[in-house]
Amino acid sequence: MKKIIVLFTILFVACHAFAQEKISGYVEDSLTHNRLTNVSVTLLRNGKPLKFTRSKEDGTFLIPIAQKQTGDMLQASYMGYKKQKTAISSGKETIISMASTAFVLKEVQVKGSRITGRDTISFDLTRFANERDNSLKDVLKKLPGVDIEKNGRINYNGKPINRFTVEGLDLTGGKYNQLEENIKAKDVKKAEVIEHDQPIKALQNKTFTDNVAMNIALKDSARDKLMPTLKPYMLVGHPSHVGGSINIMQIGKKKQMMYDAEYDRTGKNLGYALNQLASYSNRLAPASLPSWISVPSLDAPIDEERLRFNTSQKYSINHIKKNKDDAETRIEANYLRTVTRQERENMSIYDLGGEAPTVTTEHNHKTMISDAFNLQWENKVNKAEHYGNESIGLSTAQSDGLSNINDTLTQRVRIPKFDLSASIYRLFVFKKSQLSWRSTADYHHGVADLYINDERNRIRTNLWHTAHALQWMRNRFHWTQEYRMSIDLNNIYAKYQERSDEIGKNNGFIENSHDEIGQNSLNITGKFTPYWQYKTETFRMSFSPDFIWERFTYPQKTLLTISPYLYLYKKLDFRRELTIYTGYSTGTGNATNYAMKQYRQSYRSWYTSSDIIPITRSLYSKLSYDYKRPIKEIFFSASVNASKNWMNTASDLRIEDGKYYTSLYKQDSKSDNIGGSLYISKGFYDLHLKTRLEGSYNYSKGEQYSSGKAISYTADNYTVKPSIDFSPSWCAFSYEGEFSFYNSKRQKMAKSSLFNWRQSVSATATISHVDLSFSLVHYHNELQEGNHLNTLLGDASAVWRMKKLRLSAELRNLFNKKNYMETIYSGISTLTDSYYLRPRELMISAQYSF
Repeated sequence: MKKIIVLFTILFVACHAFAQEKISGYVEDSLTHNRLTNVSVTLLRNGKPLKFTRSKEDGTFLIPIAQKQTGDMLQASYMGYKKQKTAISSGKETIISMASTAFVLKEVQVKGSRITGRDTISFDLTRFANERDNSLKDVLKKLPGVDIEKNGRINYNGKPINRFTVEGLDLTGGKYNQLEENIKAKDVKKAEVIEHDQPIKALQNKTFTDNVAMNIALKDSARDKLMPTLKPYMLVGHPSHVGGSINIMQIGKKKQMMYDAEYDRTGKNLGYALNQLASYSNRLAPASLPSWISVPSLDAPIDEERLRFNTSQKYSINHIKKNKDDAETRIEANYLRTVTRQERENMSIYDLGGEAPTVTTEHNHKTMISDAFNLQWENKVNKAEHYGNESIGLSTAQSDGLSNINDTLTQRVRIPKFDLSASIYRLFVFKKSQLSWRSTADYHHGVADLYINDERNRIRTNLWHTAHALQWMRNRFHWTQEYRMSIDLNNIYAKYQERSDEIGKNNGFIENSHDEIGQNSLNITGKFTPYWQYKTETFRMSFSPDFIWERFTYPQKTLLTISPYLYLYKKLDFRRELTIYTGYSTGTGNATNYAMKQYRQSYRSWYTSSDIIPITRSLYSKLSYDYKRPIKEIFFSASVNASKNWMNTASDLRIEDGKYYTSLYKQDSKSDNIGGSLYISKGFYDLHLKTRLEGSYNYSKGEQYSSGKAISYTADNYTVKPSIDFSPSWCAFSYEGEFSFYNSKRQKMAKSSLFNWRQSVSATATISHVDLSFSLVHYHNELQEGNHLNTLLGDASAVWRMKKLRLSAELRNLFNKKNYMETIYSGISTLTDSYYLRPRELMISAQYSF
């Protein structure tokens, strides 16, 4: 009997299922025909709602009904669009086309969906881009409140973003400059800016942040598509050569990958693509090797491309995949090799309290070779009740710098190093509390060799580091309490060797003298950090006293300090925010201050330390005000800050016979800093115009010691940076200026001041599919003794745009300028540098997108 009942039940359910009908279709923008996500779709019968659903990510919807009747309608509603009623199509998908409209809701006006949102601002990139734009970076530059730095870093309302994703995934681990350069402007759909971003779901609405994130969404036609791009070039100059790059990319919501290879001799910095521009990880940070000796690097007070004589190559692989339960696995590998040459002259003047200033000069012709390989694996689980993150990183690098100085001696600095690190982070959510645990362990090895003619100085360093932290947090009503305990162990062993060698007949080294000094130092740091927060929808208050215990085995020293911190945030309305924070902190110097008693830093520099731990105590505070009206394209930010520092050590500088002797010894000293900044951005969408003004002021007061005598100084620095971007369909014009005034007063010396500026203009005219561009950069620099120097640099280019191919020709340094000079003040020193520029060059390049 039971079997018969079950059988009839199955037959009844099956017949009922077969009797049901399904109404399906998709929702689209009536102008762009882009699919719309999360649209409310309602089935109306006799004008009354019967069933309801929402469109999926691809814009499709499905409504099952028992039986369709004559006169049934579908009604779609979506923010930023007119409500749309559509008859149900018979026997095929129903297409609902929605027209955008303007409306006002809680102080937020939306016009044609160009900009929407409050805390999450969404920019419709299709309305900002035009045919001249080649990459995502070109489009982002036009967004109100968004600015792009030279290295690719993105700032929103004057603040750098902390997280950058494409389709919700972080393919590059924060090295997003690669994505800005390689994602095509024609493939992007929108950019979302998330203020007070909290990427860990388990901490959302519990832990407040001031972080800013940006997510890029692609058009449906570009998502999950293999997108190869080839960019060859030929440079006609001294010498002439060929180079270029190839990039293969595939971006989706579940899986992303990118392969990149590049060879360059045009002065471009390929290392920008590997710079960490954003970081939002809560993992404990690994340690790093101390920098005993500085490897020669490129000095670039102006655009680096004009000063860098290079041969560079870069190879990188990036993969990320979303697994079950929103888990993500990311793998990154890259290799960068650069050979850079630069010629520079320097004259330095030091006011060390003598009857006359001390003057040193240097003519330096240097060649810098750098090799770096990096491999990283990361796995992440991000759920509302659990968060997990583990990563393993391995890197090897070697920096090799050869300097021919004053045509009298040769200096070479060679530093190979190896780094290995692993970290883990776990966060568990219980009914009324959360518990997290973080650990990291890393090992670092490096050898710093300093060769001066036939003499060799070597510092061999081994560093072992591990850190662990346990944290408990509880939320109740408006209050959050958190308690964290951590321990950090850092063991460093440094051995200094000094040899005087000479080259024998068989080109081998013959040792004349040998001296070794080895030192081991273990630093143990324990912290207890209670944290209390009160929060409402519009107000946040946080307080945290950080109790720190530190033990140094060499020198024998134990410290117990407290670093309190107070944070206040007030959301005045949808447009205005006020932030205040103040605190007192205590910090200790790094291993270079105490791990070795003395060592040589360069051909003319020696360093001596004493058995003392440098301690810096700081009292600091900052007040900031932010205002934004995205729809009106108005962004405003202003801040003031101040700090006072007390040190128990002083750095003493002596110069004798052109040689620098720096020593660290026990001496109470102090410094003061006061600063302020201003950021204003106003866009005019209908005019395709974006304007920006930045300003800053900084006052510093400090002391420099020489032969045990204190020399006090004060400095004021004012900077103003206006800019204009005008980009209608037929042309593009941009202007950027930077005006800086520096005023310095030193003890028993007259005031010194510098008024320098930089102004650049560029213009592009579009004729059919050809863009003709011209740019000028003017530098005005005041030099020592009242002299000044004006430098005018120019470039011209032509770009022919076809469907998949771009051809371009660029003539650089039109006026064939040879040199650039500038003077800067730093404390008690005045430094004047002269640089040699790349000559006039013609570059012909192509870009083909498959």
